[in-house]
Amino acid sequence: MYPSLTRRRLLGVTGGSLLGASLLGPRIGTSNHAGPDAEDGWLQPRADSRNSATTADPGPGADGTVGWDRTLETHRRYEHAGLALVDGTLLVPTHRSLRAIDVGSGAERWRYAYRQPPPLGTHDRPQLDTEPRVRDGVVYLVFQTDVCALDLDSRRLRWRYELNSSSDGLHLFGNTVSVSALVDGGDRLLALDAETGLERWRQAGRLTPLAARSGLLVGAHYDDGRLVGLEAETGARRWESDAAIGASSLSRGQVAVADDFVAVVASNGDLTALETDSGNRRWTIPDESTDRSTHHDSIALDASNGALYWSRPNAESIDRIDLEGRDVWQRERSALEFGLSVGGETVYASRADGLLALEADTGDERFRVSVDTDDSDPFGSTPLIAGDRVYHLLGETVYEVSPQ
Repeated sequence: MYPSLTRRRLLGVTGGSLLGASLLGPRIGTSNHAGPDAEDGWLQPRADSRNSATTADPGPGADGTVGWDRTLETHRRYEHAGLALVDGTLLVPTHRSLRAIDVGSGAERWRYAYRQPPPLGTHDRPQLDTEPRVRDGVVYLVFQTDVCALDLDSRRLRWRYELNSSSDGLHLFGNTVSVSALVDGGDRLLALDAETGLERWRQAGRLTPLAARSGLLVGAHYDDGRLVGLEAETGARRWESDAAIGASSLSRGQVAVADDFVAVVASNGDLTALETDSGNRRWTIPDESTDRSTHHDSIALDASNGALYWSRPNAESIDRIDLEGRDVWQRERSALEFGLSVGGETVYASRADGLLALEADTGDERFRVSVDTDDSDPFGSTPLIAGDRVYHLLGETVYEVSPQ
């Protein structure tokens, strides 16, 4: 752990110069919390702040083929399980940098590697701990002990907030950035103004932020995975649930929020819906398998069509469930990996060798594609759907699937 540092500095977009005095201790942000506008596009690792992993865009639909692929030639961390797309550019997290990939060709447009200020900045570039989340031309990231707001046009920092440890997780909801880390000698969940980096509120305890909708931020206790509901605007606790996920800093694909319930893949393998107002269980689908790991499970929530999709690689199945907890269909599929999303009438699922597409209503297979990777055991990611394309990160290979 690093020694205590001045935690918050505002940086100019040009030159990265310090605009104001160092800010010690919590300060109130300069604006009130505001929820997201109608989220247009795939700006977060699982599409939006709710982790729905769903869009009206269809992707390739009936048939698909690999348009281009690119090997990143760098180590990818397990936490990097999703991409973002803005202005024709894929934002791809790697071990020590954020890569910008042109969606038309797969060529790299630029990369950003952060260097911490002295004395830490004299060492190697810090690792990138979080996936990209975008709002109004700014991408929010954590590089080791620094929360960074990076302007995508200038590729300069708008602000930086210094933590006292690495982060357990970052979430973006409207104009508020939530981040979990050690601050002022204790574990804290912080809410920062996305425009300025100023602190809105803090909650004591090691809580990992996972998903949010108006009035509700869902997090999980780091130690035991139990879910917690907080007021998004103030951080006040609304409820605590007995439902628990696996390692909270690695389980963002296992929690999604609808208007009136939270869908959760619990650490014991059950799929559970919790009431958003109370955290009480609405329904539970028990896992019948024995000693099954949920490490690679993922869900996609298509609330407008009354559907929840569940990929269970260790059980070798994909399920569609209605919002009352009833099975609609189940399809056995081998070699599944982490990552599931829905585009229009098609479900896209990560496989160990590429991507599988199923018809959403029936579960019938539409197509599958394969790519060569240099990784013998590649970790999947949430397929990103945009227009009639899907973009997928498998191991250290990012690729496009286009219509046949």
